[in-house]
Amino acid sequence: MHILNEHYHIYNYGAHNEKLFRNKYDYEHFLALIFTHTRRGLVDNVEIIAYCLMAGHFHLVLREKTQGGISRSMHRLCTAYAMYFNSKYHRSGPLFQGQYRSKHVADDDNLRYLIQYVHLIPYGVRGPEQLMTAKQSFLYRAIERSRKYRYSSFKGYLRDDRS
Repeated sequence: MHILNEHYHIYNYGAHNEKLFRNKYDYEHFLALIFTHTRRGLVDNVEIIAYCLMAGHFHLVLREKTQGGISRSMHRLCTAYAMYFNSKYHRSGPLFQGQYRSKHVADDDNLRYLIQYVHLIPYGVRGPEQLMTAKQSFLYRAIERSRKYRYSSFKGYLRDDRS
C-alpha cells in the first residue's frame, strides 16, 4: 500500500532477463502509454517525477496523488504494454518479472538522490549511494552521456520541462 502524497521508486525487469524494449518503437510505445494513460485520468492518481527506460528494465519516480493511484496506474500500464509486446512479437506469457517493485522515498534528500540516480542509469550508475562517493570527473561524464539518452526525463529537467 502506498501513502498519499509520498514518493516512490517504481521499477521492474523483463522476465527471464528478456529485453522489454527491442527497438525505438517499443520505447516510444511505453512512453506513449505512460503519458496517454496519464491524460486519461491517471494524472489524477499519480505525478510522474522522473523516468528512465533501459532495454531490460524501467525506473519511475512517482508521487501518490490518490489512494491506490500507483497500484491502479502501474497495473494498467504494465498490462497494456505486455499486451502490445506479446502481440507484436507473437509471444505469450508474462513479460515482467512479477509485479513491479516499489520503494518508499523517505525524505527530500533521498528523493533528490533518487532522481539523479534514475537519470544517470544509462551511464552505469548502479545506485544512489554511488552518487555520494563518485569522483566529480565521473559524474561530469555521466551527465554528458545522460544528456544524449532519449528514453529518460533528464532532458526535461535540463529545460525545466518535465514532459
